[in-house]
Amino acid sequence: MASPIIAGTVTYLYSDSGDIPLYRAISNKTTVALSENPEGGVILAIDLNYGFMNESSRETLPALLKEAQKGKTVIVGLNTLRSLTVEAPTTLRLLGISVNFTTAGIVEVKPKNGFKFKAFGYDSDVYGVAMIKAPHEKVIINSSGIPVLVEIPVGKGKLVVLTINPSAYYLDTKNPAVVDFIVAVIEYYSKEGLPLTAVAAAVILSAGAAYATFSNNPHAEKFRRWIKWIPLAIGRFMIPPEKVLKNKTRESIYRYIEAKGYSTVVDVASTFSISRTNARWHLNVLKRAGLLDETTIQNTTIYHPPGRENRQKAVRAFLLENKIRREIYNLLIRGKSISDIARTLGLSKSTVHHHVSVLREYGVVGNEEG
Repeated sequence: MASPIIAGTVTYLYSDSGDIPLYRAISNKTTVALSENPEGGVILAIDLNYGFMNESSRETLPALLKEAQKGKTVIVGLNTLRSLTVEAPTTLRLLGISVNFTTAGIVEVKPKNGFKFKAFGYDSDVYGVAMIKAPHEKVIINSSGIPVLVEIPVGKGKLVVLTINPSAYYLDTKNPAVVDFIVAVIEYYSKEGLPLTAVAAAVILSAGAAYATFSNNPHAEKFRRWIKWIPLAIGRFMIPPEKVLKNKTRESIYRYIEAKGYSTVVDVASTFSISRTNARWHLNVLKRAGLLDETTIQNTTIYHPPGRENRQKAVRAFLLENKIRREIYNLLIRGKSISDIARTLGLSKSTVHHHVSVLREYGVVGNEEG
């Protein structure tokens, strides 16, 4: 089941377990959703390694360029560029993009144009560097004569190129400056184009919601009555607990989750033919009333009945709904090793190891298996 990704979300795509350490370091500093699918308004695909991708996941590569053409911001790194030249060379040529992979010694990556991060020395002789040319390209950061961050307009959106290999460099060095660099890029492009009036409106709306929700002032009571028509952000706080299940849609959602054991925003929206915003509203109302609880699994929030046992059942059901993970689990509990499972299912060892690590992390299997 796909994660509940919304338009403003920054999504971090991965191809193998080697991508995860950098993702975790980034997610400690900014909000990024981990996914295998190119979703969200800003797509971070800095290390999609062709050698670790199976046939179905390789379809992600040309899909990245299509997402950019639709109006999204797609941020790619050196390894993803390599993979694109293998899987989508024709599309790159049609876009007028040419790439030359080379080395240039130590590249001093320094902040420019408002980007804030600690400068670091990137060894291009070890990790490589890409020299890229494209129509209307805009070099955002140039270090030691090497364009490190390049922006290319693609259709309605843009392709943002990190010409270095930050994932492999971070994996080997654990240099925190690399994380700060990626976070600076993410925040720049996730906030880009947000008008000041929108920011101001959001602040005013949040303040108004807090006032209306918690104040005992008689004027606040009048305000509460007045704003009941405003959806989601404010309206959900105004529903008294005793009236939560009087809404037929919400009652149906609650009964559905009771029977299934868990659900997500995407699942609820699809099952009841409502928008994700509306689904999230109903789920949060049920949670506030104590009828549901929530658990986050790798940036996906699942909603389930309260209680430790219900949580364990929900987590297990959610994780094993993934077909590949379920097949890995079935072989794992039969005593098969990671090598055996990879050979049986035709997957790379790193892919199997990643799924096993997830199952272990959430207690579906113990450390003794595999």
